[in-house]
Amino acid sequence: MTSRVVGLDLGGDTARLVEARLVKGAVEIHRAAAVPVEELGATVAALRLSGAPVACGVTGRDMILRTTAVPPVPLWQVREHLAFEVDDIAEQSGDALRADFHLLDGVSAALDEDQALLALVRSAVVDERTAFLSAAKLRVTGLTPNAVALFNAVVATDGGDGTVLAVNLRGQHTDIALVRDGELLAARNLSGGGDTLTASVAEVLGVGTALAEKAKREVGSFDDPGPGADVRTEDVAAGLQESLRPLVGMLQSTLAVARNQLRAPDLEVDRVLLSGAGACVPGLERALSRTLGLPVERFDPTEGYVVGDAPALAGRGADFAVATGLAMMALLEDGWRIRIRSEAGERAELFRSRTSWLVASFVVLVLGLGVSAWRAHADHAAALADRVALGRRVESNQAAVRDHERDVAEARRLGARLAAVEEATAPGTGLLTVLALLEEHLPVELWVRSVRTVRAAEPDFGRGGEARPHVVVQGGGKEQDRALADAVVEVTTRLRAHPDVAGVLPHFATDARGDFGWELRVDTSVVPAAEGADEAVVAGADAAAEGAG
Repeated sequence: MTSRVVGLDLGGDTARLVEARLVKGAVEIHRAAAVPVEELGATVAALRLSGAPVACGVTGRDMILRTTAVPPVPLWQVREHLAFEVDDIAEQSGDALRADFHLLDGVSAALDEDQALLALVRSAVVDERTAFLSAAKLRVTGLTPNAVALFNAVVATDGGDGTVLAVNLRGQHTDIALVRDGELLAARNLSGGGDTLTASVAEVLGVGTALAEKAKREVGSFDDPGPGADVRTEDVAAGLQESLRPLVGMLQSTLAVARNQLRAPDLEVDRVLLSGAGACVPGLERALSRTLGLPVERFDPTEGYVVGDAPALAGRGADFAVATGLAMMALLEDGWRIRIRSEAGERAELFRSRTSWLVASFVVLVLGLGVSAWRAHADHAAALADRVALGRRVESNQAAVRDHERDVAEARRLGARLAAVEEATAPGTGLLTVLALLEEHLPVELWVRSVRTVRAAEPDFGRGGEARPHVVVQGGGKEQDRALADAVVEVTTRLRAHPDVAGVLPHFATDARGDFGWELRVDTSVVPAAEGADEAVVAGADAAAEGAG
């Protein structure tokens, strides 16, 4: 985890940023600012944030959020499964898309089936925003849906106990997260926000948007203006009351969608948390509470976390809910993350992750070789001592016979020790080889349930009755656009073609319940098999495949 990050809520006109740090496991907010978007670069320089990692929010028409069912398979196979769905959506829309997902554990538990939240953004938008932030001297870690950032802010600061509807009103868009006991149930981004309030005021006053916004800020309130109020104040209040209906409808439709997705018609909300610059009109919480019949609270996730000089947060912390949630998501180890990166950023992240794995594997290998070398040195020293002792005995006996016996004994001892070293290292090396090959070649229809090494005699590998270590892979499958037997044959063929694999024996069958199971026995031994064994393995495996098919 990084110890310092910038959370950035990038709107159409205004950029709101929060610089947060992780100090002894606790989040601290050191600085915050709300500036015009075009002044972001200058602000970053003035606050000395150049080079800092930034988690940037995304919402509105630039993004699609959808909940989709996924198969109960390992995470990397879920990613491949969703890649097909993303490609279909991209083909239909005519735009290249970038995407990321996160499993919805709360939804999966309620439905007894796996569900994921999938976020998609046009590649052009991702590249444009990444370039803009890079020009501002910020290091982009990815784009995250504002609704996901809002969820992280709720869980980190409020806890999200009960069923909570978190709502962030922006100018043109509204982001919503439905939370139950700290788990995300639904996330939405909808058109309409604070500008809807302004439009209603403009219609009642018969003025333009700029004058209506000015009037809303000066005298706007959802509370009853009371006797003695001037006509302008009463008209603004009337316009705001008119705007309440579409806002309430937006919240009620979100609840209806969640009930349908969760198949829970009795799902009820316990409270509403309201945030965002579009929700700054006085009395909005009370008006929503009266209409919805629910407690509605102003949600300020910065409260209690500010330790630095952040005057922008004074009385306006709720406006920074998304930016704060983005920072907390990036800092906290248990943050609920969706990160959409550019193609170049994705390649860089993949390179870093794979390089780390290779470095770890190399370290393990070096340590193993070091231990083996130390043991070999000790064995060599012991052998030398034995040789000296034997030589002394030979001096008192027949020199020629004793020399011969000594050489034979020494050869047998060294051969036994060499075999022991090979037997000790072969299982781990074979396991690593097979795991790497499965990651590269396993078809999407198949998944792995177990991988283990065994020591047994396998005549079809051409090693006679000798018990040798080999790797056994077992798994299942779900048919898509071809027979599962063909998928097993494909992975068998690819593994056989690899130079590190001496032989592969496939077995597969469908049980009485219709569940498909498969098994591969893989010989990664570097010691050559008996002459003709490769042909026997291939012929025997092909015969087994034809019989199972």
